[in-house]
Amino acid sequence: MTQLAGLILAAGVSSRMGAFKPMLPVDGQTMIRRVADMMRRAGADPILVVTGYRGEALERHLEGLNIRFIRNERYYSTQMLDSLVLGLERLEGETRRVLVSPADIPLVEDGTVAALLAAEGDFVRPLFRGRPGHPVVLSAALLPALRTYGGEGGLKGAVEALGVPVTDVAVEDQGAALDSDTRNEYAALLKYRRRQT
Repeated sequence: MTQLAGLILAAGVSSRMGAFKPMLPVDGQTMIRRVADMMRRAGADPILVVTGYRGEALERHLEGLNIRFIRNERYYSTQMLDSLVLGLERLEGETRRVLVSPADIPLVEDGTVAALLAAEGDFVRPLFRGRPGHPVVLSAALLPALRTYGGEGGLKGAVEALGVPVTDVAVEDQGAALDSDTRNEYAALLKYRRRQT
């Protein structure tokens, strides 16, 4: 059993963006490659990607990187939490903790990830100036409870409803709170990257 696995959630349709988010470029590299590289530097093994929309294209894009895949065939009618549970089920019995990120959070600093992994708790998340972000670190022991949750609010709603204690780690890493659901958010992310470099 490994100490840490990585789980990238990349099944969505990217409807608000109007373009396929995981494959959008950020400073010469696709978002999903950046997320996978972040997880590899953190020591995550295995790394699993949950695909759905344009799954074959993503799998070709990540070919040769020692990444495993599972397909959410119901990606159009399910939520991100469903993809999360699907991925956790595939990793069941293989790892103690899982580093989880959507495919569109590409600018998290390695120091942030290290701080999250150093914290204890079943659900660990970064807080940038009071705003929750990604990635999160989950105990594999949460799977049975998450599997039974049928309510609203995604992972946040599940954690609240199930009474899972949350460990917040304050970080000064804006990248942990920057996603790209819309073209304006993507433009802001690229602007932030230019300031970084």
